Amino acid sequence: YASTSGGVLEFNPYLEEFNFIKMEEGLVYLDLASITIDSYNRLWLGGAYPKGCLQVYDPNIGLVQFFEDDLIVSINKMQIGENIAFAIYQGATIGDIGVLKFELDEVGIPEYKDYYNVFNQETISEIRDIDIFNNNLYVTTDQGIFVGNYTANLKLTSNWDKVYSGDDARQFLPGESPLIFGNNSIIDLQ
Repeated sequence: YASTSGGVLEFNPYLEEFNFIKMEEGLVYLDLASITIDSYNRLWLGGAYPKGCLQVYDPNIGLVQFFEDDLIVSINKMQIGENIAFAIYQGATIGDIGVLKFELDEVGIPEYKDYYNVFNQETISEIRDIDIFNNNLYVTTDQGIFVGNYTANLKLTSNWDKVYSGDDARQFLPGESPLIFGNNSIIDLQ
């Protein structure tokens, strides 16, 4: 599967065929910025500018959830945990970027709960990556990498810690041996 500006592009390797999933198959918005697959093999589709919506699509039954907010113009990257999910959003006003929080019900359907857009006192102009690990949300930005325990109130800057100060981080892989992928570099935080 691939997200495109015209819907979801599906490739069947057994038949060696491409197929587009569009409105006729149940999608509400076709200009897609991101795609993630959950543990139920459903597609989570983030809408591109100007309609930052989240569509959860089951290839066997169609659209199972749709979320939109007039103040959100794009949903970029998503991370899905066991009972929680997060998505990077861009808001309708200049400089409004952050992370949306969704709680998952017993069958993994997301329900919007909150948003976070203040990680410290610095001005963040880009969120590049998000990751979930051990009840922590890691947010990789142009001002470094921040971590907060998502069971705490992440609206408070005091509940965020900066784990990396450089502006070159593009992607963070948390874990026992955390790695930062930057501009032509890999940094081991051990």
